[in-house]
Amino acid sequence: MASDPILDKLEAAFLKRRSGLMSTEAGQWALIVQPNDRRRKPVLVGCFDDEQQACDAGFRSTIGRRFLIKEVLETDRVFSVPYAVPADPL
Repeated sequence: MASDPILDKLEAAFLKRRSGLMSTEAGQWALIVQPNDRRRKPVLVGCFDDEQQACDAGFRSTIGRRFLIKEVLETDRVFSVPYAVPADPL
C-alpha cells in the first residue's frame, strides 16, 4: 500500500509536538490541519475534550483541507481487529 504524503506530514507534525502537548493537554484530542498551500507546515488548531468535538471542529474549520485528529498520549493506542470477524453478524 502506498503511503499518503499529506497524512505522513500531519502525523510528523503531531509527533513533533507530542511531548509539549503531554505537559498541558494529556488525554485531549489534537486537531492538526494542512494549509491549502501544501508547502506550508501543518497547523495545530487546538485540543478538545473528546474525539467528536475535535472532528466537528475539523469539519467546520477545514473545508477542502486535510486534517488529523489524534489523542494526546505518550504512546499511540493500537487496536487489532481480526479479519475473520463478520461486519454484520447474523
